[in-house]
Amino acid sequence: MTVFRGFLMITKRNIHMMFLYIVIFLAIAVAVQKTTKDTSSSFQPESLNITVIDRDKGELARGLTAFLEQFHTLVDIPDDVSILQDRMFYRDIYYVVTIPESFEERCLYGEELLPVTKVPGSNSGFYVDQQIDTFLNDVRILTESGFTLTDAIEDVIENGDDMPEVTLLDKNGHGGDSPDHAFMFQYMPYILISILCYALTYIMIAFRNPDVKRRMMCSAVPVQSQNLQLVLGYILVGIFVWGICTSMPFMIYGKSFLADPNMPFYLLNSFLMTLVSLSLAFLSGTLIRREELVSAVVNVLSLGMSFLCGVFVDLDILNKGVRTAAQFLPVYWYETVNGLLANNVSFSHSQQLSLLAGYGLQLLFAAVFIGVGLVISRNRQAV
Repeated sequence: MTVFRGFLMITKRNIHMMFLYIVIFLAIAVAVQKTTKDTSSSFQPESLNITVIDRDKGELARGLTAFLEQFHTLVDIPDDVSILQDRMFYRDIYYVVTIPESFEERCLYGEELLPVTKVPGSNSGFYVDQQIDTFLNDVRILTESGFTLTDAIEDVIENGDDMPEVTLLDKNGHGGDSPDHAFMFQYMPYILISILCYALTYIMIAFRNPDVKRRMMCSAVPVQSQNLQLVLGYILVGIFVWGICTSMPFMIYGKSFLADPNMPFYLLNSFLMTLVSLSLAFLSGTLIRREELVSAVVNVLSLGMSFLCGVFVDLDILNKGVRTAAQFLPVYWYETVNGLLANNVSFSHSQQLSLLAGYGLQLLFAAVFIGVGLVISRNRQAV
């Protein structure tokens, strides 16, 4: 087992790099998961400092002012253009509504738009635009339906601050949200490809050193035995890295992950991605001959597929052209399976076929990468 021991010795030299990438992966996965959860669960309408210049002093104008006060902070400023510009320049206010005389006739029943002023380059004022349009449209509909103006304004103001209750369809047993551990598995391809390609490519370069190669050829260990020991080293390192990565959801999420009915499918999906990463490591180790090139090639592989295939950017956000191109990469099919597992606890027939296709294509990619690597290795030996 001389070759196998040498394989482990070189692996031990790179063990610090493996753990560094694992720490980076853990930090990214947990931070992004927490940020996403906080953003999705704590949405609140934006409140601005606004000023209402009431030149009408009528009932509708007072109603609009009261309606906007439900959502925003009203700042009392004199009706002076220079003062308003100065306060807006220093961002003391972000929006100015000027209610003209004959407001009801001109803007409620007429075609005239309500004059407003916003901070240049800011998109926050569009939310106030929508609220003003909503108020005027609701009052117009109610008055045309037979309500008096007073009753219409009171009704709109009374119902204006009612927040709708949203209940997500619970298709996955997590209240409609993706489970926390799904985020960690989403980022797992990046760490698997990075660690395995870095570590195993350096090992392959070391074994292809001319002096080492001559000693191996002169040794009493048959070539077939040497190759089997190298394969055993690959398998051992792959299982070690996969075991560490998949132990993290158990340690961090504990009962939540254990209670997920899709847990075996998550583990199977990550194991298949480990096989893909090992095959990529073998291919890159066959192609790369100098250690200076390892970092550049591995970064292209890991980061490139991560950005194109839904690791760092969700597949739903990517445009159709990118998704079409990403289908020719194995990480895309891993993320497709991970998305199905995160959003469902029971699968329809078509979803079951999608899961099988995702698993099968990952195996196919692994076989293709190994086949290409063997062909390149054989041709180089023949030269």
